[in-house]
Amino acid sequence: MDIHIDGLEIYGYHGVLPEEKTLGQVFRFDLRLHMSDCAGALTDKVADTLDYTEAIDVVTEVAGCQSFDLLEKLAHSVARALLDRFPIDAVSVRVMKPHPPIPCSLRGVGVSLELSRDVVLGAATAGGEGTAAPSS
Repeated sequence: MDIHIDGLEIYGYHGVLPEEKTLGQVFRFDLRLHMSDCAGALTDKVADTLDYTEAIDVVTEVAGCQSFDLLEKLAHSVARALLDRFPIDAVSVRVMKPHPPIPCSLRGVGVSLELSRDVVLGAATAGGEGTAAPSS
């Protein structure tokens, strides 16, 4: 089962330019949290599934309280925090910067990644940090 959170907007201070760190801007997140087994589908109880309001709190904590130069690091940090907090098998994170400080007209720039618990656990046993699998 996949739980989707789309269009979550969080104000943060991420970017390479000093102005981005000082003034901040809105970042838009689309998340897919995969659970291979979700008892809530049978019980109809929120206690038996992932409470998406708690997932939103985790993303807000990472994106709103920390500062990163790169969207890649922001997306990876959000994915790791969600995997650390919830009994999910994998997470897909897309983060968009709707108004990047570049002199042209566009709807935004962004990154996406998918990170699985297996990759994170495998890297932990090998002594690494874990790498993100490319998203399609």
